[in-house]
Amino acid sequence: MNEMDFRVWLSHQGINKKVSSDLVSRLKRIEREINHCDIDKEYRSDQCNTLLSLFQSKGINAQMGAFETSLPIGKYQLSTYKYAIQKYITFL
Repeated sequence: MNEMDFRVWLSHQGINKKVSSDLVSRLKRIEREINHCDIDKEYRSDQCNTLLSLFQSKGINAQMGAFETSLPIGKYQLSTYKYAIQKYITFL
C-alpha cells in the first residue's frame, strides 16, 4: 500500500487526520488478515474485485470462510473495511 501518498490524497479530499488514520489502519489489517495480501497487487490484478468479493454479505461467504481471520465477520463494522478498500481504489 502506498500509505504516504494515500494520506496526502485523503487530506486533499478534506478527510481529517483521524479518519485518514482509521482508513489506513483498516487497510493494513486487511493486508495482514487476508494471507498477507498486497492491496496494490490486488488492484493491478483485477482492480480489487476478488478482494471486495470477500466482503459481500458482511463476510459471510465461502471465500471469506477460507481464511482464519479476526475481522468482524457478520457485523456492521465489516462494511468499514470494505469502504476503506473502495476509498483506496478511488485513490489509485
